[in-house]
Amino acid sequence: MADEQKGFRLSRRLLLGAAVVGGAVLWGGNTVARLARGPSGPKNAGRIADIDGFALPLKPLDNAPAFDASLPWSAKGGDINDASGLSMTPVYGVVEVSGDEHIAKALAFARANGLKISLAAIRHSMGGHAFDDNALVLDLRKFNRVTVDAAAKTMTLQPGARWHDIQNLLHPHFAVKAMQSTDIFSVGGSLSVNAHGMDHQAGSVAGSIRSMRVMLADGSVTTCSPTENTDLFRHVVGGYGLFGVVLEATLDIVDNAVYRTSREIIKSDDFPEFFAKVLEPNKDIGLFYGHLSTAPGNFLEDMIVYRYDKVAERPPADQPEIGEPGSVGLKRVIINLAKWGSLFQELKWFTEKTLEPKFESCTVARTSAMAEVRATVQ
Repeated sequence: MADEQKGFRLSRRLLLGAAVVGGAVLWGGNTVARLARGPSGPKNAGRIADIDGFALPLKPLDNAPAFDASLPWSAKGGDINDASGLSMTPVYGVVEVSGDEHIAKALAFARANGLKISLAAIRHSMGGHAFDDNALVLDLRKFNRVTVDAAAKTMTLQPGARWHDIQNLLHPHFAVKAMQSTDIFSVGGSLSVNAHGMDHQAGSVAGSIRSMRVMLADGSVTTCSPTENTDLFRHVVGGYGLFGVVLEATLDIVDNAVYRTSREIIKSDDFPEFFAKVLEPNKDIGLFYGHLSTAPGNFLEDMIVYRYDKVAERPPADQPEIGEPGSVGLKRVIINLAKWGSLFQELKWFTEKTLEPKFESCTVARTSAMAEVRATVQ
């Protein structure tokens, strides 16, 4: 009888232990899965700040004009937000643009009815300055045609085209010359903020523009470039859509060079000298970026400089297609864990400077290098 009771107690302990271990494993698995997930959808925290000096919240127009049935409306009334989820803005309506004629009709309708115009695509120009209350919004995401002139090393594209799709179109022979260090944005958005990226030799996107066709507020169309209608060019590039709508732009493209990857850990205070003596004069360094330490032990004191030294003008003929960035889920877990406190912030820094180099490719094509950086910020 005593042996039976002892065996029963032992079984209960085993069951209890198994339940605890199983619960811990289940909790750990669910936590890791949650930390590795990307955003489930657009965020919307309403409108947390007064964007334009008027009291909050603003209401839709009291006497809004009737909607023009000839325009392709995707929304009538309502509101929009940018990627931050913090810039809720009431709008008159949203026109889904797929051709020049939609823009011309929308501008004419806005002029006739005293409406303002806002431009939007991926909506990563955050802070509310890309929107206006009760404006007619031109959604340019389907206005995205791209053509490539291999002989001239140029591409002509509409503003709704995304850099990710463009890079896949250019690969494996060519690559984008200048864009942000991630490829999720639209060309129109990049032009409107005059964005820059990893190529310090190329500079901002303005330096890669051959010419642009722009529709002005009165519906007229003109061409501008660094040498033609230069005042308009300087205003449109970096003008957040305030001076006209870009109908198409012709940009330089470059050979899809192959780079050898490496990284150096330096003191943040030494970076200006490092840039002047190492990065700037070496024309074979095609791309670079830096990450500052956010670990409490050396907060903002140290940094990792990632550099890409050119070793070939073109990748091999059998170069595979651009894949999705590697280890995105793992990097999300590490970044999200770092929000939990100093121990995990130190772990993130240790992983970045010590473990990551062991799993990276020695060489990479330019298009793939630009895609890989996206994994560090997703």
